[in-house]
Amino acid sequence: MLPAREPEPVHDAAPRCRACGGAGRPVFSKRGFVFAHCSVCDCRFVADAIPDLVYDEGYFGGRSFGGYPDYLRDRELLLSNFARRVRWLRPHARGARLLDVGAAYGFLVEAARREGFDAIGLEPAQGCVAWARRELGVEMVPGSIERASFAEESFDVVTLLDVIEHVVDPALALRQVRRWLRPGGLVVIETGDYQGLLARVCGSRWYYYDPPQHLTYFSRLSLERLLRRTGFEAPSVVGHLGRSVSVRNFSFQLGRALGASPAAEFCRSLARSSLGAVTFGVPDRGNVFTVAARAC
Repeated sequence: MLPAREPEPVHDAAPRCRACGGAGRPVFSKRGFVFAHCSVCDCRFVADAIPDLVYDEGYFGGRSFGGYPDYLRDRELLLSNFARRVRWLRPHARGARLLDVGAAYGFLVEAARREGFDAIGLEPAQGCVAWARRELGVEMVPGSIERASFAEESFDVVTLLDVIEHVVDPALALRQVRRWLRPGGLVVIETGDYQGLLARVCGSRWYYYDPPQHLTYFSRLSLERLLRRTGFEAPSVVGHLGRSVSVRNFSFQLGRALGASPAAEFCRSLARSSLGAVTFGVPDRGNVFTVAARAC
């Protein structure tokens, strides 16, 4: 790994990196947002100021700025995906107390409980919290990672799956996680790889470049640098775990990417049709990675 460097001075005209505060260089625009590349930590990020976004039930039901067409209808598929990730991290955990950040309807919490974890979820959408408590009987806490107030050193594992790219200040979020973890505890992060093959082929059309919901984009190296700066060791294990997706979700996301066009409308119609329930597997290698790193 390259030696750590102090962030370079940022002039008024230069965008400031969300991950380290270093100087950014604009590289492209998409949907009216400027994307920049950090000269210090090698992240990419949305340079524009983002208003506070409301992550509520509409985000999980196709009635928001992004999200999912119908998260609950993909319940069994999502449970299976989360169970695969829990089994992957299980041998590396040194204790059973687990917090899932951005827990949505509590499916990872449920999967972790089935694998023997004493698991709880943190989720800003109040309706999702209420549903998970009522339907799954799992422990859920309403709130965001920035405002939550768990006791220090109260968890053995904290998971952030498809979460770190959403937060306005990733370093602040990971410092919070470090306070909640016991020494030697594990943070597990899954996110898109902007240096992966799919991102390189697609360029600015890569679906992970998705403002205003996705704000910061990592490679394995840039995420390792952020982890080291926020109280963690270098990742001890890296995975490309793959996942199953529904035609419903795939078509919905493709329709969003295509914008206002006949092809986009066809995708949205397909997502609403009976074919939406069909599922298929996709690999993560070259697109998404999962890392587990220990708290120092």
